[in-house]
Amino acid sequence: MPSKVPRRSIWCSTLVVAVMVAAAVVVPDAGRAADRDVSFVLDFIPGGFHAPWYVAADKGFFKEEGLNVKISRGYGSGDTVMKLATGQYDVGLASIGALIAARANENVPVKATFLYLTRDMLTMWVRDEGVIKTPKDLEGKLIATTAGNAHYVLFPLFAKAAGFDASTVRWVTVDGAVMAAMLINKQIDAAPYFWYHGARIRPQAAERGITLKPFPYADYGLKLYSTSLIARDATVEKDPEMLRKFNRATLRGMRWAAEKPAEAARIVMKTNAEATFEATKGEWELSKQFIWVEESQRDGQGVFEIGKLKSTIDQIAGATSPKRVPTPDEIATSALVPK
Repeated sequence: MPSKVPRRSIWCSTLVVAVMVAAAVVVPDAGRAADRDVSFVLDFIPGGFHAPWYVAADKGFFKEEGLNVKISRGYGSGDTVMKLATGQYDVGLASIGALIAARANENVPVKATFLYLTRDMLTMWVRDEGVIKTPKDLEGKLIATTAGNAHYVLFPLFAKAAGFDASTVRWVTVDGAVMAAMLINKQIDAAPYFWYHGARIRPQAAERGITLKPFPYADYGLKLYSTSLIARDATVEKDPEMLRKFNRATLRGMRWAAEKPAEAARIVMKTNAEATFEATKGEWELSKQFIWVEESQRDGQGVFEIGKLKSTIDQIAGATSPKRVPTPDEIATSALVPK
C-alpha cells in the first residue's frame, strides 16, 4: 500500500504552488505608465519626405518610448507654425524660415527642437516651354501658394539673390493638393514645391506631354537651415522628456528608412492611397541628399550649429523686413537632440 502523505505537507505544497502561479500571472506592463498621447502635424501632404515618422509609428519606435503618436497632414509650414502656437498640436514639422518669420512678426511662442533638413530644398517649378527661362522671367507672372508657405515667406530673399523684382509677382492662395494640377493645366505660371516633389510632379506632367523645370533657391545663394521639428515654448519648458523621446524615435526612423528605402516607401503608402511606389521612394531618396550631409555628420544629426542658425535668421530678416530680429535661442534649441 502507498504510504500516506501528511495533510500538512499536502497543504504546504499546495500553498507553494498557488503562490508560484500567482507570481507568474502578472498583468502585462503592470506599474507602467500609460502611453502618452502626442498629436503631430506635418508640413504638407504625406510623402516620401515624411518616411521617418511613419516608419517610427509602424515599427513601434514611438511605442517603445511610451508615446502614442497620431500623425496629421499639413497645409504648409506657416499654417503648421500657427497651429502649434494655438495649441492644436503637440509637435509639428515646418520650415525654419516660416518659424523665424512668425516669431519675428507675431511673436509666436514656438521653437525648433530637431533639425531635420540640414540643407534647404525650396524650389520654384515652372513649365519648360521657353517662356520662363530664368527666375527673372517670373516678373509679372502668377504663382500659387499655400497659407504661410515657406517659399512665399522667403521669395523676396530668392528674388534678391536671383536679381529680379519680387513685387511684380502675383500670388493666389490655394490648397497644396491642387497646385501641381494648376501648373500642368496652365492655370498658374509657377508652383512652389520642395526639390523632392519632383519625383511626383514630373511624372504627372509627363503624362500630359509637359516638362517641368526647377529653380532651386539654393542655386542662387540661399544657404539656409530648413525643415525642423517644432514645439511650443511651454512644452519645451514643462515637458522636455516627451520631446526627447519623440526626437529619439524620429532619429531611429530616419536611420531605418535610410537603410531600407523601399520598405519605408511602402510604409508611407499605407497612409496615402494615391501615392505611387516610384514617386514615394523617389521622394525619400532625393530627401536623403539634403539630410545626411557633411554638416550634419560634423555637428550632429538634428543639431543646430549656432553660427549657421544665426546666418539663417539674418538672411531672412534682411530680405523680409520683420518687426524685430529674433535671437537664435528664441528660434531653436539643441538640448533635446539625442546624443
